[in-house]
Amino acid sequence: MPILEQQLNGRIATLLGRMSPHWTALGENKGAFQDSQRQPDILVIQQGGQPVVIENEYLPAHTVEGEALQRLGEMLDAGVVGAAGRIDAAIALRSPQELRSCVGLDEVDELLSGAVTLEYALLSGEQPPDVTRFPERGFIKGSLRDLAAFLRHAAVPQSAVERAVSILEHGIEDAGAILGQAAELRSDTKDAIVEQLKQGYGSQTLRMAATILINALVFQQNLAGQYGVRNIDQMKSNGVLTQSAVLDEWRKVLDVNYWSIFSIASDILRGVNPPSFAVNMLKVMADTAVRLDALGVSQSHDLSGTVFQKLIADRKFLATFYTKPQSAALLAHLAIQDDGGWGDADRVENFRIGDYACGTGTLIHAAYRRINQLHQLAGGDPEMLHAHMMENQLTACDVLPSAVHLTASMLSSSHPKQGYTQTRTIVADYGETDNGGVSLGSLDLLDETTDSTPLIPMHSGTAVTGVGQERSTLRELCPPFSQDLVIMNPPFTSGGSDYTEGNPEGYNKKQFHGLGTDWETQERMFDLARKYAKGTCAHGYAGLASWFVALANRMVKKSGKIALVLPMTALQGSSWQKVRQSIARNYRDVIVLTIAAARSDDQSFSADTGMAETMIVCRESSGSPGNRGLFVSLKRRPSSEMEATELARAIAAIVGDPGFRKLEDGPFGGRPLFLGGERLGEVIDAPLSQDAPWSAIGIADFSVAQTAYQLAQGKVWLQQIQEHDAAEIPMTTVERTGMVGATDPGFPILGVFSLKGQPKRDGSIIVRSCKA
Repeated sequence: MPILEQQLNGRIATLLGRMSPHWTALGENKGAFQDSQRQPDILVIQQGGQPVVIENEYLPAHTVEGEALQRLGEMLDAGVVGAAGRIDAAIALRSPQELRSCVGLDEVDELLSGAVTLEYALLSGEQPPDVTRFPERGFIKGSLRDLAAFLRHAAVPQSAVERAVSILEHGIEDAGAILGQAAELRSDTKDAIVEQLKQGYGSQTLRMAATILINALVFQQNLAGQYGVRNIDQMKSNGVLTQSAVLDEWRKVLDVNYWSIFSIASDILRGVNPPSFAVNMLKVMADTAVRLDALGVSQSHDLSGTVFQKLIADRKFLATFYTKPQSAALLAHLAIQDDGGWGDADRVENFRIGDYACGTGTLIHAAYRRINQLHQLAGGDPEMLHAHMMENQLTACDVLPSAVHLTASMLSSSHPKQGYTQTRTIVADYGETDNGGVSLGSLDLLDETTDSTPLIPMHSGTAVTGVGQERSTLRELCPPFSQDLVIMNPPFTSGGSDYTEGNPEGYNKKQFHGLGTDWETQERMFDLARKYAKGTCAHGYAGLASWFVALANRMVKKSGKIALVLPMTALQGSSWQKVRQSIARNYRDVIVLTIAAARSDDQSFSADTGMAETMIVCRESSGSPGNRGLFVSLKRRPSSEMEATELARAIAAIVGDPGFRKLEDGPFGGRPLFLGGERLGEVIDAPLSQDAPWSAIGIADFSVAQTAYQLAQGKVWLQQIQEHDAAEIPMTTVERTGMVGATDPGFPILGVFSLKGQPKRDGSIIVRSCKA
């Protein structure tokens, strides 16, 4: 007897329910909707997320998408499911006919728990025509585990993210304006803000301070009811929230810990004078925090992280470039793949992740979320491991206290009610130190001669690493060769010199021109950096990013992985050759991602860099490198975290295919990369040259690269002809037939060349540039 759709829906709901302790999945729930007799095939209620309906049919499933569309806008009955709310997300699920023909439900469970392929698409919004579909065409294909991961994103509708972002932006603008008025009135207020944030005074610094204070209030709302911590309304006296009341409550929190979140926030708030301005500012901030809490932001680490990172990614409040959240999700999912073994709690507890240029924590948070997700999908409860991970396994360093504050709050927000006794979120010393030396921040870890690199104190001589006044060295917290994954988007500041007023020679070392360092300090820092660079892949003209690649090499353990965002020049520039050699000689399972687009800013994975970038993921090979890599050329940057995670899964699915197309093949193109019905790019296997640039990058059609490769071998093999008809053509290089001469004075190099004089007896010529 065939398995009916109603029976299948019940089994899917049961299996989904086992994949997370934080959601409830109900099959064929009658009376789920208010004022309606219709019932959802499957209803999933996620803690901290919005409800999602799944409508399911056996293939060909002609009507399933229409049924899913009809569910949007329905209101849940609170008495039935325990949580009222409107349906803003519905999944159209198409199940294969092989499930219908199963003999009994045990066989259904076995197939669903295995490799049976389901097809699904997400519809989100209120009512047509304001409904979006993902993917735009076709259906995503995956297992039931893949569907469960898909559900996590579906429970955080984009409309809710946009509302929360708008609320937060307005709150920061208004609170920052009041803070600015206080700073203009009282110099001690201005000095306190500048001192705590290590930034020059200005509107951006004021907004950053407001962001930190609102963030602390939002996090306090998450903690309310734990450790005797009160919520915002309970702190008010006669309807007024005072500076002293907030500081007293945050002192209670600091006694528990959360030092890196509330210490800097307390110091900023304590410095706000006169008190009347603090009251007005706190009113705006408290209203913002309460409104965010009402939207469910504070109950969902996914949404909260997206909100704060979107603010930073838009560069409205910090003058630094940060990884876009969707790019971070793509890199984290490529670096941490689902191999089926993440249900092992010991494996999770022993997995170390390090980011030594963490910014606001986008990348390390994405990696931690990925670990949480995989452990949860395998039946584990990542909340029970959170304290251990915060205390021992997650290392994030930066030179800006404001950035470390946001990193710590993002990591902590994964499970805000789980306390811990210390963290590894570190503000590293930078510039001139108290003992008269200089420090390079995280790059001091490249020094093999000392174990005494100090940390910048976050508060009254304390480090961010523990409860109260604890101080440790950077080396003690970050031993070499200790990380399972090093994930970074390092600063790209390049070498060379810039004119600077007050410099006796007119120049500075611009890699270290930050946080108020003067010219002499920059010189000393540069000299120290050159010392660290010896024997590594770091190069002055490649810039700071090459030093951070060297740091990644030093920190990753045997068989661990590094995952980096770098300028695309790292793949071809001559000053980056040692970096490419390092990867080719010491790593395997190399994946290189670039974007084939006309404009540089469309080739970027970060926010507002205006330059082409690449992502590189590879595994330390202990002397047995792979010598080849998987080159992925995307049509565009992922538009959402959901798209990024599905794209990473599609790439991972074709890794290791023995029939993979290679650069050395004929002009057949690479392996097409599809997401639903949309072609998002191509993938090709290519050698990792140690001496020459890597060429399979930023190319929309890899048949062009394959044709170029054959031409370099002396063969004209085009798509339209067979290999046996390919013509042989003698090829050589300019350096073998001539000399490249200096340009004539005043003549621009335009790529147009003339021959100067007659050929020599040996047939060589001198090539010089000429005017247009």
